[in-house]
Amino acid sequence: MEYLTVYAFSTENWKRSADEVGAIMGLLEKYLYEAIEDMEKEHTRLFLMGDLGRLSPALRELSKRALKTAETVRGLQVNVCFNYGGRDEILRAARRYAEDYAAGRAGEIDEAGFSKYLYSADIPDPDLIIRPSGEIRTSNFLLWQSAYSEYYFTDTLWPDFDERELDKALVEYGRRSRRFGGV
Repeated sequence: MEYLTVYAFSTENWKRSADEVGAIMGLLEKYLYEAIEDMEKEHTRLFLMGDLGRLSPALRELSKRALKTAETVRGLQVNVCFNYGGRDEILRAARRYAEDYAAGRAGEIDEAGFSKYLYSADIPDPDLIIRPSGEIRTSNFLLWQSAYSEYYFTDTLWPDFDERELDKALVEYGRRSRRFGGV
């Protein structure tokens, strides 16, 4: 596995109580400090995908430090979707493309060209998306990128999702035949 993308906080999560949002922001800060400290020894790079403009200035600065640290590390790339929504991502990408097109910096668009405007530019589309908690929906997660992803749904709650649960998902994924629209 070279890439792991997790959904930590959606654009819709701002509707939660101020206490819950504050607690999640505190967890993000703690996680960013840990990531900055551990990336090199764990051979793991951290990237944040989403609109970081709503984060506090301190969290935005910490995010920049984490990204700077990630530039020097080789290994598993962990993408944390924070203040992320699939529809929002597609709208932002379309706006950025339209600006570039109007300015003469972009020509006719195709799927590969449009993908360069997404938060996930240069990251392969996910092969497997695991949805914990018993929910059977995508929750606005990687809508563009998941066009040919395999889904695995489990009743296991995220905090309880451990190595054993991951192994179960991978075994199930290994049984599938991926055809990408072909026969």
